[in-house]
Amino acid sequence: MVQEGELPTIAVEHDPDQLDDLTILRLTQEIKDVEAFKNPLVGDFKPISVLLDEYKDATFRSKIKALGGGNAGYRPVRGDGNCAWRAFAFRYFELLSNLSKEEIEASSKFLLSRTGILDAAGYSETGYIDFVEETSNLFQKLPDMTPEQLVSEFNNAEVSSAIIVHFRLLAAAYIKTHADDYLPFIDDGEGADISEYCNRNIEAFSVEADHLALSALVNSMTTVDLGVVYMDRSAGEEAVVHNFFPAESTAEVDPPLLKIDLLYRPGHYDIFYK
Repeated sequence: MVQEGELPTIAVEHDPDQLDDLTILRLTQEIKDVEAFKNPLVGDFKPISVLLDEYKDATFRSKIKALGGGNAGYRPVRGDGNCAWRAFAFRYFELLSNLSKEEIEASSKFLLSRTGILDAAGYSETGYIDFVEETSNLFQKLPDMTPEQLVSEFNNAEVSSAIIVHFRLLAAAYIKTHADDYLPFIDDGEGADISEYCNRNIEAFSVEADHLALSALVNSMTTVDLGVVYMDRSAGEEAVVHNFFPAESTAEVDPPLLKIDLLYRPGHYDIFYK
């Protein structure tokens, strides 16, 4: 998997008769990395009609049409294994940027206080502080940023990656500190380990978010409702929406509750705007 800011390359001169499954998978991923690298980390808003033009399949087209017209649209995110995390993080800050300075400050204070669960999960401050500080820096700049500047900030690989790692650690920490809630979904009957799962599926950069990761991310932040619109070939003319709500009540918390919507197409997440 190619790293942020690193130009991907494709190995050449392979004998097709000598390719094993692992080599085929590696070459396939290299091709995907090259294609992904051509796209910005966070793209510009596009009307839903643009998405409709991408598909000829009747099932997908009917579901896209059902998403609505008018102001409905999406914002493409680079498909590099971090798309769900980056889409969530960008939309989180985009929604906050429309609020008052006081509400942004309250949200910043609250989210940064969540480092407590990182400590509780056994992470050392020296291991996470740089990522948390990058998030803090963006909070400080947010009240004076234009929408274009926010997009530019998230297209800075160093900034974007640091915030993604911060959010990944929050999700992993929540699972580790609520192991009894998550172990039944992780247990494969062969002694599955919470730490191993988090290391392999959440903490590892460029590994896409699964259902448990998204649930843990929402629960770790407690101030976000997440809706994922699934665009697939399942039965029906409308896309199925999976909603994630924080398990902990935020009734006594100052930060506003935010609603984030993502658009899922097999293997990839973009930001959805209703």
